Amino acid sequence: MTNFDAIRHKVLGSGQRYIDDLKHACSIPSVSTEGMGFEAMADWVEEKLQKLGAEVSRLSVPGSPEALLGNFDAGAGRTLMIYDHYDVQPVDPLHLWESPPFQPTIRDEKLYARGAADNKGDLVARLCALEVYRDMYGDLPYNLKFLIEGEEESGSIYFEDICAAHAEQLRADDCVWEGGWFDLDGRPEMYFGCKGLLYIELHCHRLLGDQHSSTAVYAPSAAWEVLQAIASFRDAAGEICIEGFHDRVVAPGPQEMELIDAIPFNEEAQLRRLGITEFVGARTGSDLKRHLLCAPTANIDGLSAGYAVPGGQKTVLPAEAFAKLDFRLVPDQDAHDIAEKVQQHLKKKGFGHVKMTILSAENPSRSPLDSMLGDVAKATAARWFDKPATVYPLMWATGPMHVITHDLGIPICSPPGVGRPDSNVHAPNEHIHIHDFIDVIGYTVAYLKKYADRLI
Repeated sequence: MTNFDAIRHKVLGSGQRYIDDLKHACSIPSVSTEGMGFEAMADWVEEKLQKLGAEVSRLSVPGSPEALLGNFDAGAGRTLMIYDHYDVQPVDPLHLWESPPFQPTIRDEKLYARGAADNKGDLVARLCALEVYRDMYGDLPYNLKFLIEGEEESGSIYFEDICAAHAEQLRADDCVWEGGWFDLDGRPEMYFGCKGLLYIELHCHRLLGDQHSSTAVYAPSAAWEVLQAIASFRDAAGEICIEGFHDRVVAPGPQEMELIDAIPFNEEAQLRRLGITEFVGARTGSDLKRHLLCAPTANIDGLSAGYAVPGGQKTVLPAEAFAKLDFRLVPDQDAHDIAEKVQQHLKKKGFGHVKMTILSAENPSRSPLDSMLGDVAKATAARWFDKPATVYPLMWATGPMHVITHDLGIPICSPPGVGRPDSNVHAPNEHIHIHDFIDVIGYTVAYLKKYADRLI
């Protein structure tokens, strides 16, 4: 029987040191899309793993940042993998940060820094948890592998190749995936899958240079062509109307639908957080939750053309226009198949001047709800937290999970982690609650112990 009180006491006794570790990790500006901080952050992670007794390998393929594999080999017949990433999102717009993004700052019992919630908080919590486990119980009775990549925030472009090249080293029976969240009511969440992502750029170049806007009477507009191309992706009701887009969508099964319908989604709190009065399509209840988890999306991330200085005046016909879009995909859509369908759609609709570039492509993933890790994570959460954990068959966000579940054949579970919906992930003033960070360290110790107990 795991002594939860003893774990809590042990974690709290070293709580400030763990917070200092997280602040150190968050002070390293490892922004993947800008190619900065990789080596410093990889060195920091490697040192932490080695101090815990791991044999550390650096995994890469030509052109990729290094992924780290920390191997704790117990010579056992079962292996648990823990996946995290050490890279973070860009910090722009910088002027909206109340404190510098790479100078971790504590305000109102919250730690503010880029990467605090995504994903250094979970990574450091798990490293701390392993230290606590070994202090309390000795060596693990199973093999443990930390797989920590450095390009998740830029689409894990090389991750599939890295895993394919090192598949034998990455063999495992279960995989802990990043971390779930606490919802707006403080209820822990865990996930067993994720949506996929196709991220593209559209570019239209129609003139040798920008022109006086009066020439719009006879000169083509790159901006209008990009806008019309984007508009053609959805119908008047907002439904995606790209031919064949939905062909491979597989509806969730009865057990998954039951879990989705049982999710305690606080609609009023979400509306307040977003500053709106109703959700798209006036959806509510189970219909809203089913769309959130089971419906693909087409989203405009950004538009750029011509003159756009706020408050300024300049009449111009832009020579070129750009747009970035992402499509969130659901099982069993394939990101590259969808990319081909989008390309064919543009051609069929006559947008030959609009060129498409794939920026990243990740497939959706779903994993068994009854894996050993999943059972352990659920059972431990039911006893550890004040509120019962909400189980999501998949999350609405994306990660390179498909590579682990499909290519390597390892079931995953994303147990409760340090973030919350209002943690400003990918936005200025990213933060976590200090209490959540300490709580997740203890919870991780508890499920590592329960996983061990299952083998005895």
